[in-house]
Amino acid sequence: MSYQAEIGDSDVIEGLDIRFLVKSGMLRLINDYRTTGKMNSTIKIHLIGTFIITLPYMVCQGLSLLKVQYDIKKGTFVILHPMAAFQIYCRILVLWFGMESQSRLYNMIRKDFLNIPKELSADVSELYQKKNRTSNLCCKATFIWNASIELLYIFFPGVSVDYIQNRTRGKPAVISGRNKILSGWYPVPMSEYPYYELIYLYETLCLLWSSTLLGLYFCMYFQLLMCLCTQYVTLGYRVTKLKVDPVKYKRDQKYKSNIYKELCEVLKDHQKLLRYTDELRSVYDPLVTMTIGIGITVLIIGAIQFLIGKTNDPGIIFKLIQMFSFRTFFEVSMFCFGSSRIEEASSDLQDAVYSSDWYKTDLKFRMAAQMMMIRARKRVNLTALVMYPVNLATLGSIVQFTYSCSALMSRMAE
Repeated sequence: MSYQAEIGDSDVIEGLDIRFLVKSGMLRLINDYRTTGKMNSTIKIHLIGTFIITLPYMVCQGLSLLKVQYDIKKGTFVILHPMAAFQIYCRILVLWFGMESQSRLYNMIRKDFLNIPKELSADVSELYQKKNRTSNLCCKATFIWNASIELLYIFFPGVSVDYIQNRTRGKPAVISGRNKILSGWYPVPMSEYPYYELIYLYETLCLLWSSTLLGLYFCMYFQLLMCLCTQYVTLGYRVTKLKVDPVKYKRDQKYKSNIYKELCEVLKDHQKLLRYTDELRSVYDPLVTMTIGIGITVLIIGAIQFLIGKTNDPGIIFKLIQMFSFRTFFEVSMFCFGSSRIEEASSDLQDAVYSSDWYKTDLKFRMAAQMMMIRARKRVNLTALVMYPVNLATLGSIVQFTYSCSALMSRMAE
């Protein structure tokens, strides 16, 4: 691979908040790979730490299939939280195996990614600040929502130990009235001292670790996605500023040459964006597929719990709503929203070219502009399973499919 320049704070486009990347060490990870071609210990700590912390939980849930009498209510409830560990593994591995592409994609957060004339620098800077507000807001909402989930689950645990424990084969039922954080089963007397306290501490560690990493990696991927959208919008703005003085264009050959040269720079930037879009799509495809797949599964589980599960306690209902809205609907919605924004911004380039002063130029300029319009006709977006386009229409299909599946399963369980 060819080494690339390190990204510093002064290199980042205006208005983009990357403090979470700096504080978490993820920017250092990207820069180390860009300059040396080697990954530092950050991602290794994330992967090994996740494996060590979540392995006991995953093993216990596997053993529970042999030890616990399950019905559809309890079965779906117990497998709810282990999906977070699976999500973390997928997101870390997507970054691990796509590190070369991911480090190259971070060129999109640089100010010099596009060739912007000096006379447009002030306007483009203002445009960057305006467009990056959405990305910053979504990232802040993610971390705030994460913190609220952690505090609510830790200080107000709502999963009944008796509900999980009293279906264990060969053991008498107990009534302890105790609650714990996660929905997992363990092969110990969960309501007794010191097992209850140890389980509480262990599940607190699992929650803090998984919630933090899920939010960090989601914001990292989503922010880069929105940067691609911002660059498309910026290129469209530059195209609209291609103004031609018809009298000067006919008389001054140097002026004519400079205008055509500027159009060629725009064409090169557009081709560059298309290359980066294809690379981002290939890296994000397994990530989006996994996010949508787990999102549908968890939403179905949530619907089942509301329809036929044990949700008489308003506190449990609130926490289920809180977790589902972030862990599934929020993340899926943001990927669909970001993909739709890119689709819209890329197709708007046609209007931007048409709004320029191409009609005041010669045939050579018009053919070059027409080439760009033809390239911009095909909308670009994210995909799932390589070929399925992801946009806001996808979100509607997911909601409809979730409702149909949950209604069918609830009828089967009656």
